[in-house]
Amino acid sequence: MDPYANAREELHGLLNSPTVGSGANEDTTRLHLIDALLFNCLGWSPQEAVTEDHHNGSYVDYLIGKPAAQFILEAKKEGIAFDLPPGIAGRHAISVPTLMEDENTAKAIRQVLGYCQERGIPIGIISNGHQLAAFFASRQDGVPPLKGNALVFSSLQEMHDDFQTLWGHLSKPAFATRSLQRYLLAKKPQVLAPEKLANSINNYPGFRRRTELETDLKMLGQLFIQDLEHEKQISDEFVKDCYCASGALSQYSMVSREVLRARYASVAENVPGGIEQATAKKGINPKLTTDMVTAALSRRPIILLGDVGVGKSMFLRHLIRVDAKEVLAKSIILYVDFVREPVFVTDLPMYITERMTEQLETGHQIDIQERGFVRAVYNKEINKFKRTILGDESDPTEYRKHELIMLTGHLSNEFEHLRRSLEHIKATSGRSPLVILDNIDQRPPEFQESIFESAHSIADSWPGTVFVSIRPSTFFQSRAHGALAAYQTRVFTIAPARTDQVVSKRLEFARNKVIESGADGAFPNNLSINDSDLIAYLDALIRAFKIDEELKSLIDNMSGGNTRTALLFLFTFIGSGYVSTQRVLDVAEGGRVYKVPMHEFIRAIVFGDYDYFNPEASAVCNLFDITTNDGREHFLLPSILAHVQRSAESAGSDGLVPAVSIYSFGQGLGFSQEQVGAQLDRATKGNLLVFSDALDGGSYRPTSVGSYLYRKMIHSFSYVDAMIVDTPIVNPSVRRGIGDVHSIKERLQRAKAFRAYLDSQWTPLETATGELPFRWNEVSAILSAEIADAERKADAAIQRRADSSSNFWN
Repeated sequence: MDPYANAREELHGLLNSPTVGSGANEDTTRLHLIDALLFNCLGWSPQEAVTEDHHNGSYVDYLIGKPAAQFILEAKKEGIAFDLPPGIAGRHAISVPTLMEDENTAKAIRQVLGYCQERGIPIGIISNGHQLAAFFASRQDGVPPLKGNALVFSSLQEMHDDFQTLWGHLSKPAFATRSLQRYLLAKKPQVLAPEKLANSINNYPGFRRRTELETDLKMLGQLFIQDLEHEKQISDEFVKDCYCASGALSQYSMVSREVLRARYASVAENVPGGIEQATAKKGINPKLTTDMVTAALSRRPIILLGDVGVGKSMFLRHLIRVDAKEVLAKSIILYVDFVREPVFVTDLPMYITERMTEQLETGHQIDIQERGFVRAVYNKEINKFKRTILGDESDPTEYRKHELIMLTGHLSNEFEHLRRSLEHIKATSGRSPLVILDNIDQRPPEFQESIFESAHSIADSWPGTVFVSIRPSTFFQSRAHGALAAYQTRVFTIAPARTDQVVSKRLEFARNKVIESGADGAFPNNLSINDSDLIAYLDALIRAFKIDEELKSLIDNMSGGNTRTALLFLFTFIGSGYVSTQRVLDVAEGGRVYKVPMHEFIRAIVFGDYDYFNPEASAVCNLFDITTNDGREHFLLPSILAHVQRSAESAGSDGLVPAVSIYSFGQGLGFSQEQVGAQLDRATKGNLLVFSDALDGGSYRPTSVGSYLYRKMIHSFSYVDAMIVDTPIVNPSVRRGIGDVHSIKERLQRAKAFRAYLDSQWTPLETATGELPFRWNEVSAILSAEIADAERKADAAIQRRADSSSNFWN
């Protein structure tokens, strides 16, 4: 059943709810009616809702939408009815002043109005479970919110009877198109953008065929190169050879160092005692190794702070096996990696206990269930038991039975038994546990909160040290109003390693492994590529990442400091159908090393496994995509990216740009709030901007991904050529001339026509506004030169083939 039909069916069932009309209190109304309405009937997810959100001394019932909150809903109990004027039923567009003639309704509207304006959230909703009113609470068109209109449903039956209107304005998909805002502003919806060329291609997006050689190379890339950090058995050799120290800000990043530093500075300001970097110029920060010893005494965990993919896991492994190997020589390492653990864990402390108990047995040969070990752990309890009336040993059989019951009782609390076992191990052998809870930032916020609490419980009561690795955004949120708010924490940051160094070290490691496998006879047989050919291929890549500054900049910026993404880009390139592997080997056979062209890397990353650019699967965003039949919108997203970066890098900035200023900028260019909002959504989904709700109304921070796209990638012929099939063209005559072509000459001609079309759409935007942070005319000039250069190379290649054919026949 499709989501719309399923949601309508849910609402039909809600009509028969026993609480409807029962005068239930607010909590019951929320549980049985409003929760069901939001999450079952309107397509919102509980993960997108924050309840009882605290701000400036007030609490809101529902804050809905992530990363940017879309609306606030204030719940009232069923007993408080909104007394609507006669004749309201069946009429949805009602003026707010009319609604406020009722005292209860007016009070609720003013309450949610204040909440929305404090937080900069546009839509406010009031509901008692069977009545609902939604209105513009924070607007920028000069009209006071209390003078505007509201969307009103006077009963659940009315919602059911006109479900199309309910769904079309209040569902999650509807909010994505800003249909409620258009409705409340009494504006006709803008004409939708025309269809994309992709919609007329029969086999779109298609799968790129690989040769047998490329298929085998892809398999070997997975074997020797793909990210190995989360394999269960990772050798010390891999950790030593592939580790790259973090801490140095990228020299290739197109976002200023001040903005990069602000990423952590904004968090540090809110941490008592500040935040230390985990690494120093000469290696590991000595304060970290000191804290590893003293953390057990302070009974608090050590938090490693770093964005996803910066190398927190690799840092921990290198810390354990290399940097602090001597310090940890007598430690028992207990490591839980939540990338590999099941998605659903109902009893987290029990689950952690089970994993650590297994590791004690398999990694340290300590079975905490073994009879002799158990008796040693509870020796004090056994001696005490002997002094009780049940400890009479005159009847050995009866005594053993009662003693067994006593010991079984201790064992039944597995979490406590593990704690007692570790204390016993430390007391008898001097070995303390080092507990690591890694990659928890891969899980939902609620799960992370549970892990925080478990980590603090372990640190507070167990011997030894506890590490927890998390993202800055998660840490900030939890410090503000989550589990970490109640605890003092020790925090160290893990800054990204240089991605070019990470890739180079991984390639060198893979090359050595191929050499070893060839010498040992372990290289896979029956493949179309042998070990010497694979070494030649790796040599070409190693050379590229050693000398090609442009390639380093591409990988560094497009990965956004995420080393995992950088390695994924590398793996995408290896065996790609857009790279001639045979040409690489032919050059190597001639005694030379192949120079990898930039356009081959770009095409491999943009297209991935597909024949055509697929926005749902590609790691690259289409900057030219539009939501309306407004050709100027082709430049809205790059203009927003340029504006945010310029504002973030201005003097005195903390790197965050308020959302309200971005909307103001976009509307100043003549775009609607809906257009700006849609492009901001695309920017956050594509990691072109990072959203933060730390400030009222939310704010955005530029990323190197967005900066590289609008400053470098946008004028690349390879990029523009890929985006043409995914870009709506508003000029019908141009649209008819843009087709699905494949030869290089046809694609170049198509790119020329597309560039000319964009030039024509830029003119009205440029003439209607003053100085702009993004200027398409400058980009167009560079793109024109790139197309001309590609034409010269294509003509030269065609001439070479013609000469070769002529020589063959002569």
